Amino acid sequence: MKKIILLLLVALLSACSSNDSNGLSITSQNLSGKWYLKGGTTNGGSFQDYDHQCSTSRDYQEFLTNGTLTFNEYNPACEQQIETSNWVLNGYEITVTNTALDPMIYEYKYVIEDLTNQLLIVKETVIEPEGTSINRIYFTRN
Repeated sequence: MKKIILLLLVALLSACSSNDSNGLSITSQNLSGKWYLKGGTTNGGSFQDYDHQCSTSRDYQEFLTNGTLTFNEYNPACEQQIETSNWVLNGYEITVTNTALDPMIYEYKYVIEDLTNQLLIVKETVIEPEGTSINRIYFTRN
């Protein structure tokens, strides 16, 4: 019986470690840089591509190592608009805040579900009077 339990434990650990080898550690350093919006899902629905309005430039977020997060959006005339916030990583959770827009101070929390060299998936839970939505947002490095 002990051998069976030991074999199951070894199989479980090797399966977990093989999945982890494709991902990166969740650190500020691995999260830093440009992440282009790809799309996402709401409540487990079908994947929806993000609508980039400029034909020559794509919208992206950039996590800077100084704790600044920029959202870089291009309008249909391909003019860049930048919104700056602050970000903090705590385990798997990213907290994004902006106090500069007073009285519209905001704080959003995202859970990192996957992080590789080329892919970032975050989950956002939105609670509103109409109900709760689970959004998964996909980003790519290129």
